[in-house]
Amino acid sequence: MILDKKMRVFLATAEAGSFSRAARQLSLSQSVVSFHIKALEQELGVSLFRRQGRSISFTAEGKLLFEKGRALATEARRVEDAFSVQSERIAQRIYLAGDALTCAFTIPWTLAAFRADYPDVRFTYEHLDEGELINRLVSGDLDVALVGHPIAHRKLATTPCFEDKIVLVGPADSAPDSVTIDQLRETPIIWATNDRGLELLLSKKLPEAGLQLKDLNVFMEVDGLPLLKTFVRADVGMAFLPFLSVMDEVRFGLLKVVDVPGLKLERTNHLVHLKERTLRPIVTALVEFVENRDWKAVLEAQGRGEL
Repeated sequence: MILDKKMRVFLATAEAGSFSRAARQLSLSQSVVSFHIKALEQELGVSLFRRQGRSISFTAEGKLLFEKGRALATEARRVEDAFSVQSERIAQRIYLAGDALTCAFTIPWTLAAFRADYPDVRFTYEHLDEGELINRLVSGDLDVALVGHPIAHRKLATTPCFEDKIVLVGPADSAPDSVTIDQLRETPIIWATNDRGLELLLSKKLPEAGLQLKDLNVFMEVDGLPLLKTFVRADVGMAFLPFLSVMDEVRFGLLKVVDVPGLKLERTNHLVHLKERTLRPIVTALVEFVENRDWKAVLEAQGRGEL
């Protein structure tokens, strides 16, 4: 309560007209009511009531305080009501982040399913690079993140969630069915920024197939998945993207998956949050929801299962 307890006891006593009735209404002993009134009088340096047997009447100072106090109590209730509504909104908001590609389809579908159980939840979502994402998780500005690689940080908990495939895509009407590793060296590549997981995966898997990441013919970098896919559709170049994020375009004949024999790209996506911080109940609910989802069934239900 915003209003001081002594003031609340005073107002209740003034309205009740006696200490005993105020005590019953407040579920307090009469001595406790007397204690609060006396403390308020000492604090203000005035007498507030005239005692007349079992009844009381205002002094001039008591009448003034009652009039001002009643207005103060009304305003205090308005503030408390407004704060209660806003506080509930704050309590139900989850601050999320992720890399540009992992979240393109998993986050929207996941949040839609989560809101079916928690319709009052609100979200704030951002695409962030790894450094900014870690800093804001550690500082508490973010509640949780979904990324395409494990994050090693002593203050962060990283939980594996689901697997996805990375594929090379080109325009449906002109891209070849496949390219060899040698041909890949000369293939114009459009690179998706803000996805550290993609960079780490290709850095590991390309050398196993006989090609270094630095040897890719990356001639363009794009921040934003929709624009990147448009460039690929326009035959500006090809791109490595999660299969989940291009499934619809492949299905409707706008993009084509180009096979690269000897190069298999799969990765595990991870949920990340602070280890030692006590998560708000709504955030805990989301973490448990993500961790307990049957991701294989979810992806198959969306037609996003096996390639």
